Amino acid sequence: LSTSKRLSKPEFVKKADAKFVEETKNNLAEAEKQAEILRDRLVKLKSN
Repeated sequence: LSTSKRLSKPEFVKKADAKFVEETKNNLAEAEKQAEILRDRLVKLKSN
């Protein structure tokens, strides 16, 4: 399962270690931010 799917399941979040869940949420947020930056760069490259 993908990270976002795991985090969307209440039973996973409830059973998993709280520190692990928090770290996973932080990692997902960072990955999403990096993906957005890369998408923006790709759009700029395509427009040149």
